[in-house]
Amino acid sequence: MNRKKKYGWWKHIDFMIIDLLCIQIAYLVSYFFRHDTLRLYRETSLYAHVNILLIIIDICYVLLRSTYKNILKRSFIREIESVLVHNIVMWGLVMAYLYVTKQAFWFSRQVFLTSFGFTIIFMLVGRFLWKLNVRRIVWKGKNQPNFLVISTQEYATEMVRQFSDRMYNGFNLAGLAIMDRDLENEKIEGISVVCNKDNLLTYVQKDVIDEVMIKLSQDDKEVNELTWTLLQMGVVVHIALDYTDNALPNRTIERIGGYTCMTTSINTASSVPMGLKRLTDIAAGIVGCAITGIAFIFVAPLIYKASPGPIFYCQERVGKNGRRFKMYKFRSMYMDAEERKKELMAQNKMQGNMFKMDNDPRIIGSEKGPGKGIGNIIRSLSIDELPQFYNILRGDMSLVGTRPPTVDEVAAYDLHHKVRLSMKPGLTGMWQVSGRSEITDFEEIVRLDAYYIENWSLKLDLKIILKTFKVVFAKEGAE
Repeated sequence: MNRKKKYGWWKHIDFMIIDLLCIQIAYLVSYFFRHDTLRLYRETSLYAHVNILLIIIDICYVLLRSTYKNILKRSFIREIESVLVHNIVMWGLVMAYLYVTKQAFWFSRQVFLTSFGFTIIFMLVGRFLWKLNVRRIVWKGKNQPNFLVISTQEYATEMVRQFSDRMYNGFNLAGLAIMDRDLENEKIEGISVVCNKDNLLTYVQKDVIDEVMIKLSQDDKEVNELTWTLLQMGVVVHIALDYTDNALPNRTIERIGGYTCMTTSINTASSVPMGLKRLTDIAAGIVGCAITGIAFIFVAPLIYKASPGPIFYCQERVGKNGRRFKMYKFRSMYMDAEERKKELMAQNKMQGNMFKMDNDPRIIGSEKGPGKGIGNIIRSLSIDELPQFYNILRGDMSLVGTRPPTVDEVAAYDLHHKVRLSMKPGLTGMWQVSGRSEITDFEEIVRLDAYYIENWSLKLDLKIILKTFKVVFAKEGAE
């Protein structure tokens, strides 16, 4: 799923917050030097009114002047110029306000002048330090999508040079796919050729690729066919504007690495709802980890008594677009469960790349009878899933998403199955609230996950969360 790029003032909300903090600190420090107190709102209303006015003027100035445009590329001299103009306008309007309202006599000139000077210094330092932090994150490639360029040798050389000339592209160039000749394992301008035309789709399926950019010299039909195949795999596709297909979904025009592209994906979400989704995950993760700690006190002794060994079960799972992570659960199976799974494959009732069986003998206490073991109880109440709140807090998973598959399952995927990996896996999701025990066809699970991704919204997440409570408390769909 494509996350809409941030434009306008919202793109640099971080710098806006830093400037506001610097203004507040400078004003409070100046007020303290003059009045020997920080009780700004208790001592006098005039200084409190000016403080509120500073905040309003700063926000309006940012919205009207686009003061943060190209801020990461500015030289230090340009930054000084920007900060000086910003403060001259802001404090000039404050001075005009004090003069017009005839309150200038009551406002300390020392506070005014020291606030003006401190604000300039603090804003310069704040912006400089934050730019260093942003550049460090960009250079390390942290939180940047992995990007594959699909092109010919001629175009690829030109594109890599274009990307290299730009300080901030907003992606990690993971490699090149050269379609007009076999150059695999060679390098073009220092970037590895990772696949060719014959093994392109296999590479995208097996490796961690979030987005691709297509620039080819072939006809529209071949480009469109490749685009549709990649979309079915859940990959975000950017296409050079030489090629267009009016049927492609969720099309937007944007600049990427110096190129104007048409971007298409199975769904598109803006930064605001995606940000709210992440904030919800963080809040749920904190609360969930606290609940997990309480549950541990009661569950851990029961698990250890029935099956001595680790209380938590850790397994490598596959997350967004193939990223691997360690997923945690309360252990509900015996220590040799993975080895015994091979012996039980003949009893697998799932059609496709998952394993599930009735009365699984690997579950702790299953020898007591169907549903009577401690492992059955914690699974039926979904208590075994609680440690996954730690994964949610870390950002490996989300509260709502697709089921996190195992490495073996992903290795056996067909091309269209990868669409399940185009969003973060979730603690709950469409499959979990749709009677998971009754669904025995893996293709049906893929269909449910694809529906969720194509129709994602905060409202849909809320519906799934409410249904999850119903399923858990009614003990529906769990074994």
